[in-house]
Amino acid sequence: MADLYRSVKKAAPGAAFQHVAGIEQMSDEDLKNIGYYKGFPCPHGHVIRHSTEHWCYLCIRKISSNICGFDINYLHTDYKVKYQKLWSRLTIGPLSECWEIQNDSPYAPKRFCFPSYRSLYSKQKAENVTFHKAIYQCAWGDIGSHVVTRTCGNSLCGNPLHLTSSWNRPYPPRSVSPFEIQFDPEKLMRYAQSGNSYTLQEASFKKTIIRPNEAKERSE
Repeated sequence: MADLYRSVKKAAPGAAFQHVAGIEQMSDEDLKNIGYYKGFPCPHGHVIRHSTEHWCYLCIRKISSNICGFDINYLHTDYKVKYQKLWSRLTIGPLSECWEIQNDSPYAPKRFCFPSYRSLYSKQKAENVTFHKAIYQCAWGDIGSHVVTRTCGNSLCGNPLHLTSSWNRPYPPRSVSPFEIQFDPEKLMRYAQSGNSYTLQEASFKKTIIRPNEAKERSE
């Protein structure tokens, strides 16, 4: 196995993403030799992370492909209910507009308790993260110790296409696809039957609606 990856360079902090063929089948030792390790699962159930910046390899591949989307039913078990509650607090509208988090009082939380890469070795399984980063890591992917900023400048905005990190391309996609924030019993059963390892594949992402609220009104 080591000979197969002899030509792969060790991942360096801040380095551009580099595709590694067969990385999911590599041993712990081979991963260590190229700067990765198997850590705590990301929201999407992936476990291969960068050794020093802790971003998820498969999530960065998705972000680098300019793909934004998720199905809450297929998120990892440790994140699923937390994300359902968080998404329910956002006012979801057209993708061209800000999706503001409900902020009924000055004491409304701006941070939420979610698992992270630290959960592998921390006494606490979850830590407080900004809702911007939590939303980003759900819709885009887990970026480890990297930070999330808002292109719109609105501190209450949770629109995934208004959130960006150093891994994003200059121009975001036109849609969030898939975009499913409601639990579906059939999908949840499929996920459970898979041993909690069922994840969406990039090839299965389909073009979705630009204005979810308008589409819902037309269907009623």
